[in-house]
Amino acid sequence: MTRPTGAANYQPFELRTSITTTATQGIQHLARQASGTPREQFTALMSHQKNYLRWIDSRHQELLDAKRELNPDGRGPKDAVYRKYRWYAQQQSLLEAINSFEVFYKNTFINLGGAIQSYVPPEKVKGTVDAKTLWATATPSSTVALIFEHQLFHNLKTIDDLTNLLVGHRRYMPDNPAGLFYNKSRALQAIFQIRHTLSHNQGRVTQSDMAKFAALGYSVAQGEILDPSSDHLGTVIREVLLQEVDQFTDWLLDKTAGYLTQRNRNHGTVLLVAHRDVIVSTVGTLPVIMGLPWQ
Repeated sequence: MTRPTGAANYQPFELRTSITTTATQGIQHLARQASGTPREQFTALMSHQKNYLRWIDSRHQELLDAKRELNPDGRGPKDAVYRKYRWYAQQQSLLEAINSFEVFYKNTFINLGGAIQSYVPPEKVKGTVDAKTLWATATPSSTVALIFEHQLFHNLKTIDDLTNLLVGHRRYMPDNPAGLFYNKSRALQAIFQIRHTLSHNQGRVTQSDMAKFAALGYSVAQGEILDPSSDHLGTVIREVLLQEVDQFTDWLLDKTAGYLTQRNRNHGTVLLVAHRDVIVSTVGTLPVIMGLPWQ
């Protein structure tokens, strides 16, 4: 590979010893959401994606308008090229949306775990003795990150295990057709399968993909490409994710309030205002959270 023109510091990757990063504040579409709750961060990202796709449409339309005004008989922007690259943008942004939904789960658990760690007995933590010891002795920020960061947040059973760990309740129960959120869990599992197909098969539906979709009640054509631009697929997936971010956060806060109430009444646990403030600033709030007997 030839060196880019003018790139005096250009160094092939295999010769490098570090990976380049930029502070969140330096990435414009992330800067305003860096300090928000996971719900606020995800909502902001979805807004950025919507604006991005609209911007692509508006640039193309402005080129068409300029062509008609300046040279009606000349060559203008090609619709086929526009559709090709807009489709690419839709596919990649949908993958980012689903990945960001997983990050929402992860950051929510890390933040809530850090806030209520002192109220969760170490014996509730599943894992090795080392993990339980860490839960009991290390600082909240380090412990919770070590316990939660490596989890697979595209697995609803894992999410149920973690909510049960923290607040004693499971939300999704994907193996229970009679469960309150069974249809939602089925839809989310299908969306995570879409993420898998986009990530690992470049969007092409394999026989294995088709079987997994079928098991969830969705038909799909083997050998064809998942198309977020067709039949509003990308739009309806984002709608489900945005809705679940709101509903899951409120559900978790409600269950957190119930768990802390139980610890206070049955075990005499003192609820500290400092922990309430961390919950509010890093996860969110509901009246039931604010109404607890904080001291």
